[in-house]
Amino acid sequence: MLKRKIFFIPLICIISVFVSCEKTLTEDPQSIIAPDAFFQTEAQSRQATNGVYSHLPGIFNQTGLRAVTLAGTDLFMNQGGSATVEAIQDYNFSSATEANSHAVWKVCYAAIKDANFVISRISASSIDEETKAQLLAENKFLRALYYFILSNTFGDVPLWTEELKIQEISTLPRSPLAEVRAQMIQDLEEAAASLPARYDASNIGRATKGAALTLLAKVHLFNEDWQKAYDTASQVKDGEYILLPHYADLFDPYNKSKNNQESIFEIQYKRSAATNQNFVVNSFYTWFFPTGDATGGTYAGVDFGSTILQSYPQFYPTQYMIDLYEKQDERREVSLAWGFNGQEFDRGSKDDRPWFGPKFWDLTANRTASEKNFYFLRYADVILILAEASNELGNTVEAVAHINMIKDRAKAELLEVGGKLNQEQLREVIMKERAREFVGEFQRKWDLSRWGKLVEAIQRIANDSRDGATNVQAHHALFPIPYDEIVKNGKLTQNPGYN
Repeated sequence: MLKRKIFFIPLICIISVFVSCEKTLTEDPQSIIAPDAFFQTEAQSRQATNGVYSHLPGIFNQTGLRAVTLAGTDLFMNQGGSATVEAIQDYNFSSATEANSHAVWKVCYAAIKDANFVISRISASSIDEETKAQLLAENKFLRALYYFILSNTFGDVPLWTEELKIQEISTLPRSPLAEVRAQMIQDLEEAAASLPARYDASNIGRATKGAALTLLAKVHLFNEDWQKAYDTASQVKDGEYILLPHYADLFDPYNKSKNNQESIFEIQYKRSAATNQNFVVNSFYTWFFPTGDATGGTYAGVDFGSTILQSYPQFYPTQYMIDLYEKQDERREVSLAWGFNGQEFDRGSKDDRPWFGPKFWDLTANRTASEKNFYFLRYADVILILAEASNELGNTVEAVAHINMIKDRAKAELLEVGGKLNQEQLREVIMKERAREFVGEFQRKWDLSRWGKLVEAIQRIANDSRDGATNVQAHHALFPIPYDEIVKNGKLTQNPGYN
């Protein structure tokens, strides 16, 4: 029986056999299913779709995506564990030296290539029309997601939606950002029309109607199309998704909060702690966990139990991030940690600073093998999209109501309803609220860039990031088009500000 849980299925052989043209194939031809002979059944089409999903765990576990979304923001400081990550923090990189964004480019385009292939083949298949519509919708959602990552990282990027040969792909020019987002909007509108609201337990992790609508609302938000952002986010209904009662409920360090009712789309990982079997794992927590002691068994002087954990702490919190939280804000003790289980750490992440907290930890991990899922979309984001769009549309009363939904869950001080905050002041509140709520969820760099606030944000933390504050410029809102890609493709142009 076909296992449909996304985290059990690696990139399937048929995709690499059919699509990859980079190397000569030497396999026995009788052992390979020709592409024209595949996609004849629902099971085959679903298996191919699972292959497009299977790029997600790798993209989100790579150093590249972590570096380009976390480093060089006002919330994280690098410990010096990686020269390329530190270069992003210091804004001291070029198109030839910046390897992290290049990794994002490569893996996202590999995923898009597969999505285009599967969309083309399923479209021409003779499977049941209802099943076909759903599988096409899933692949279009995924294609939009991959383009969302690419366009937020680079701006204008090559856009293609057809099944092309590798030689053709390597001659495509960059398409204007407006065209890329228009395609994302089309994909997501079509996906939302055919995706179900939910799945049974055997299909957890697949894209839903709510996921397509939420990502669509974010694209409209990034386009500053405030009315469409508001209208689309309003379709993601309260009740189908909820805010969990406590922020800590979202980030149980023993992974008991996976795929909860606030979660709209998660990147799925799986291992068995009982048998120590790894299926699809990540090492994200090791970048944030307290350093192990030389004697072994404890971490910064605190006993975490018998599980063998691993720490390569890449980041410590900026003072700005620490100061963002009121003492009573429940998010403070989830995102930051001064101790664990009643014991105080005997040293901080940097001088006397706290470590990043349980939000980032996986206490079921075995060394670097973690099954911690990553939120890509959750209901709190829908609420803050509604807040931001409402404010930009001039409805400050409604914006305050939505902001207070997030603050109330966190036990933070509420904004006064009908108070004296004007539109510009509420913008600042929303920017800080998104920092508190989504720290570490791959959003901060994209938010600062779309707001035009990156330079201001990095200069604000000059006491932490002296080189970053000196070097950062407006063009750093986007990363350079990878030098190697420009060498291979003469039609690619470079982003302004880079050689």
